[in-house]
Amino acid sequence: MSSVQVLTRALIALVVVTILGFAMFSFQVASNESAVLTRFGSPVRTLADPGLYFKWPWPVDTVHRFDTRLAFYDTRVSEALTQDKRNVILPVFLAWRVADPLKFLQALGTPAAVPTKLDSLAISARNSLLGRYDFQELVSTDPARLKLAELEQRLTEEIRPAALAAFGIAIEQVGLKRIALPEANTLYVFERMKAERGQYAAKFRAEGRREAEELRAKTDAERTVLIAEAQKFAEETRGKGEAEAARIYAEAHAQDPKFYQFLRELETLRKVTRENTTLILDTDTAPFNQLKAVPAK
Repeated sequence: MSSVQVLTRALIALVVVTILGFAMFSFQVASNESAVLTRFGSPVRTLADPGLYFKWPWPVDTVHRFDTRLAFYDTRVSEALTQDKRNVILPVFLAWRVADPLKFLQALGTPAAVPTKLDSLAISARNSLLGRYDFQELVSTDPARLKLAELEQRLTEEIRPAALAAFGIAIEQVGLKRIALPEANTLYVFERMKAERGQYAAKFRAEGRREAEELRAKTDAERTVLIAEAQKFAEETRGKGEAEAARIYAEAHAQDPKFYQFLRELETLRKVTRENTTLILDTDTAPFNQLKAVPAK
């Protein structure tokens, strides 16, 4: 074997040993991770910043990595009692992340233990707070009476410090997924909702009747005014017409009194006689004297 080959093999061996040594004595923390370095099981460093770090090989040092990205958990479905003793099914969701890696490692050890701990913490807080609210405050259609947002806020305020202190978990959000009812309570809820809708309907009908009465009263007042004005105008017009007729009659009478008298007597006959009417009259009395035959000349 030539000296060149020996040198080449030595260099390759050195590179391999260097790579293995570097891999054994270093580790990297990603941007979405935090880590805890333990030595013989005891924590020595908490690493929250991404980068390259050095350690002793296993089993002296061990690196425990934790994903710091936001995670979600839904509590198990269970029943709880409201203040007025109504059973409801109120599952809760939590948005959480690892905030204190060391406390998380000491309290839980592994992320697999998170669901059990969060479930117990969230359900305990939910049951405690739900006992301070009536059922109507959870399902009311009146925004002033509905208190779901308040319940979620109080759940967050109660769970957040407890989770951080006990497990090193930061709770970013707590919310109610839905409100369900056991089958036995469904009929009661429907009846309450029906009664509530009936109250709204009665209120709207009363307002409609009141507005209708106001419109009717206003319309009647306007109609009375219009009729009075029309009657006034009619009386004025009738008075003017009668005055004008009287004037015309006076002028006609002045021009030919006998002819005027003749016309008035004919008008009287037209008014007192009708079709198929039999009269026994004195033809010497006006205006019936007009019915006598005029002798031929």
